[in-house]
Amino acid sequence: MSIDQERTRQYWDDRHFDPGYSREEWSFHPAAKARLHRLLGASSREEWFWSKYLSGKTGLRGVGIGVGLGQTELRLVSSGSFAHYDFYDVSPAALEQVKREAEKIGVADKIRCICADIDALELGVESYDLVTFIASLHHMNDLPDILGKCKKALRPGGRLWAVEYIGPDRFQFPDEDTEFAKRFYRSVHPGLKKLWMPELQFPTAEEVIKADPTEAIHSSQIPAVMHATFKNVETVNTYGTFAFILFWCLLHDALYESPIGQEFVATVLEIDTMLIDSGQLPHYFAYYVATK
Repeated sequence: MSIDQERTRQYWDDRHFDPGYSREEWSFHPAAKARLHRLLGASSREEWFWSKYLSGKTGLRGVGIGVGLGQTELRLVSSGSFAHYDFYDVSPAALEQVKREAEKIGVADKIRCICADIDALELGVESYDLVTFIASLHHMNDLPDILGKCKKALRPGGRLWAVEYIGPDRFQFPDEDTEFAKRFYRSVHPGLKKLWMPELQFPTAEEVIKADPTEAIHSSQIPAVMHATFKNVETVNTYGTFAFILFWCLLHDALYESPIGQEFVATVLEIDTMLIDSGQLPHYFAYYVATK
């Protein structure tokens, strides 16, 4: 395992079990989930994917790369469509939790957990019907290599599903994307933001690398490499750019636990939609479904 992968392992061994982690992510807020479900026309992203691509199919083989706690993959296995699913991740602590959850829901006999350096992954030839990257493709160091391996590993008609951040590498947002958010932040209710941060701030590239050297390493290249690798790629843009930019300096507990916080997030999401639909902000998040 490389030094960078070791640091990544240590980071996610802790991060996956940090009770505050999910609240820092804009997409975990109930209002954001509700908007996504309206966009997809389904009660969850797993239900959307299963009903559109897997309904009626059985005996499938799947592989998740960079699964973390593997919630999405476990739900897919629970659908009854899969005979086997491989779970790859760099964090042994996360994979132990996957095993515990698989036992709990009765699918332990259908999964295999492999703790490995993702950069050195070998998937074989025409071994799988589905490859999943759930918020993990933007951590890949060599996008052409890993996507090429996935294409080779898929059976004819097999699919790759990526739920991804495709914004600027290392979260180094251009000024034109943050200008309005910075002005907006100054007017945010004092009970909803970090008062020790009077201005909206973002991490430097060095700070991102120090925490996790793989974080958003080539995120902005995902769309181009995806289309260069697969001829058939469906894209579902999932919004979130303005919300993601703004969430860095907010008091996340207040956004969940106070009525004003919940109303505030709903308003932020409305602004987010308007800014993206009007072309004033690009999409930073998208689903990709590529078919071999």
